[in-house]
Amino acid sequence: MAIVLGLAACGGVDTGGGSTDAAKQEITVTAFAGAWGELFKKSFVEPFQRDTGVKVNLVYGANAEWLTKLRAAGGKTPPFDVIAFTPDAARPAAAAGLLQPLQTDRLAHWKELDPVLAEKSAYDGKQYGVPLTTGSTGLMYRTDKIKNAPADWSDIFDKQYCGHVALPPLTYNPGLEFFSALVTSQGGKLSDPAAVDKAFDQLAKLKGCVSSFPANAGNAATVMENGDAWIMPFWDGRAFAMAQAGSPIGYTYPKSGPVGALTSYFVAAGTTKSDLATKFLDYLTAAPNQKPFAEGTWYAAGNDTITYSKEFDQRVQHGPEVFRKFTWVDYAVATPKLNEWQQRWNQIFG
Repeated sequence: MAIVLGLAACGGVDTGGGSTDAAKQEITVTAFAGAWGELFKKSFVEPFQRDTGVKVNLVYGANAEWLTKLRAAGGKTPPFDVIAFTPDAARPAAAAGLLQPLQTDRLAHWKELDPVLAEKSAYDGKQYGVPLTTGSTGLMYRTDKIKNAPADWSDIFDKQYCGHVALPPLTYNPGLEFFSALVTSQGGKLSDPAAVDKAFDQLAKLKGCVSSFPANAGNAATVMENGDAWIMPFWDGRAFAMAQAGSPIGYTYPKSGPVGALTSYFVAAGTTKSDLATKFLDYLTAAPNQKPFAEGTWYAAGNDTITYSKEFDQRVQHGPEVFRKFTWVDYAVATPKLNEWQQRWNQIFG
């Protein structure tokens, strides 16, 4: 009985879909392209396939294209069974009925997941997602160009960096997260038009000082590595990975608060593979699987029971108390205002 219960907790019993022949079953899961996706395959997909015999079709890509395809399906015969989303895409997907609320009592590791991150994966009082990892947006900088590490968000406006600032647009997650930080670090809220105006006035001080406007992770890494930019609002995990690879990159968690950057996984509405999707989420949330993924990406895992390596603990801020103190983008306010705000951003930077 102990063996059977253990297998059930890991997804090794009852693969779902109404068939006992697991070898004939398959599930379609999305993953972000690049090194992230390759590590995701090694950490979660390969153990799941090995233990269950279920084939996982991995679809590499990004938020926007997956959301577009789910909308085209309209909640019927979705192209994916399990989808990775950040909150900017998850919220409209849930609101449109494109995601399936979770039965958390069917998830063996649910109680091990961080309550703050789990709450950020819920919408309108319903739990839709399971948190995989969370990073934070702070200040990434060149250690060979900036001798004294920046301490807070205001340091990006220092005149000594003029001409060497990289600034993501608001339509790219780090850009909106930085803008949210400007609002909250001055005591405001995104829901307050006066506070938003004040942040735009602050942002205008960077006019003429921005050397590049990276709109994806590849461009962000390039402008920092080639010396085009010395400082940029960006994610801690990406910065630590670049430093580990040998680039002269440092990272600061701003003292007034970094901004949380969460990735969660969701089940598509209309899927006929709900049981398999639940089994996969069990593998996704298990500490033994999340640990190598978190340490490989330098992003804190959703499972709070993990004991990380000493190096990870020393670099990455994580845990319930940390996550509670993060600034979190209010997407309920930001999403409907994003086009208007981006137009104001364009008027400043051209």
